[in-house]
Amino acid sequence: MSLSTESLVALKEEFERASAVVGNESELEAFRREWTSKEGKIKTLFKGLKEVSPDKKAAVAATLNVLKDAAENFVRTKEILFRQKVTADAVSKEFFDVSLPAKQSGLGRIHPVTVIERRIAAILAPFGFEVVHGPEVETEYFCFDALNIPPHHPARDMQDTFYTSTGHVLRTHTTSVQSRVLAKGELPVKVASFGRVYRNETEDPSHQAMFHQFELIWLEEGLTLANLMGLISHILKAVYGKRRKVRFVPKFYPYTEPSIGPQIDCVICRGTGCSSCGGSGWVTVAGAGMIHRNVLKEFNYDPDKISGFAFGLGTSRLASQFCNIPTLKEVYENDMRVFNPSLQT
Repeated sequence: MSLSTESLVALKEEFERASAVVGNESELEAFRREWTSKEGKIKTLFKGLKEVSPDKKAAVAATLNVLKDAAENFVRTKEILFRQKVTADAVSKEFFDVSLPAKQSGLGRIHPVTVIERRIAAILAPFGFEVVHGPEVETEYFCFDALNIPPHHPARDMQDTFYTSTGHVLRTHTTSVQSRVLAKGELPVKVASFGRVYRNETEDPSHQAMFHQFELIWLEEGLTLANLMGLISHILKAVYGKRRKVRFVPKFYPYTEPSIGPQIDCVICRGTGCSSCGGSGWVTVAGAGMIHRNVLKEFNYDPDKISGFAFGLGTSRLASQFCNIPTLKEVYENDMRVFNPSLQT
């Protein structure tokens, strides 16, 4: 087809006639293939613009763009209308009286995150750990300053904090509970904390603006890194299975020194290397370390006499692994199908 004024007028009339007779999804698909697909009439005419004289090219291109937008908008509008009709038909055929008594008792199940938290608490109980809770709306002091994360520290930017109009923050980690416990000045300290934390970041399959964490701290005289590594190995094998291999790699956290990253052999490939573990065969599942001297000094503990360690992990990710939930978002969508009965206690 040429790109003369007469042919473009005829094309517009043909478009109006074709769109007027689209009455169902199959006809809409035929219209889409004929008009808006890569091999359709409009895209084919755009390819012919190179043959148009320079003084007419802008006007012809503008006409084609108007026709292209009209065709694409027509297809989108019809798709929505047809979907709405399908939904309306289904609702009318599947009507049921929601006021009638349910056929099942509807007792529900325990949420996967709660199941994991209870399991970890049961593992720690023989060691004498007490479960404590802290506020989710926290001061900057307990969330950052007391943990050796002063203003302008890079780690403060990395945690993408939600700030309130009162100057408080939504806690970015359950480590803020560590601050509040240490502020009491009592010994020994053996506590575990579970709860929601918040990060102002883009949500994707592995990240959420709100998720759950777990952390434990143990503080008294004579504790060493070997004690920490032994306890971590016990916890991870109790959670992931006795056959899991555990190793430790160096890490950096402002509130611990030295800091370590506990790793287990990948549960998907059994350590041979796959996309889930980046080909290494190992997956970092937690963060840990000896409580930093500056943190101990902040709360008037003598770091030459008293030592302690902290260990934490994301219970949301742990729950998603055990329930085979592909994305972290699905953990919080209240879909009963994601609850694995084998996890229930």
